[in-house]
Formats: sequence, C-alpha cells, structure tokens
Amino acid sequence: MRKLFWLISGISIGLVLARRIEENPAAKAIAEDVKKAAREFGSAVADGFNEREMELSKPSSPAKRSSAKTAGK
Repeated sequence: MRKLFWLISGISIGLVLARRIEENPAAKAIAEDVKKAAREFGSAVADGFNEREMELSKPSSPAKRSSAKTAGK
C-alpha cells in the first residue's frame, strides 16, 4: 500500500511540475536546455560505446611466438 501511495504521489507531482513548466517561459527554456544537454550526453556515451565495441570486435593480430623457446636452442 505504501509503494502505491509513493507511486501515485510521484506521478501527481510530476504532472503538476510539467504543467507549471509549460506555463512559465523561463522554466520552459531551462527545461529545453537540460533536455538538449541530456541528449548530447547520451549521444556521446553511445558513440563511445560503439567505438569501443568496434575496437573489441576487430580480429586481433596473431600473437608473436615467445622468444624464450628460440633463445634456448
């Protein structure tokens, strides 16, 4: 029951805040800036992830033989 109360409270507060942000031009501009920054950050993280994934998926070069075997001969 307590979890349901907090869920409904969170939804209600979110709706009230969203309505107030839509009514206030200054708050709307700030919200748009935050949204833009979050999208840029997410895009940078995704790009970095994709680059690293490409690095890891490249076939590695064959390992060189150890010189310890040839040094003993």
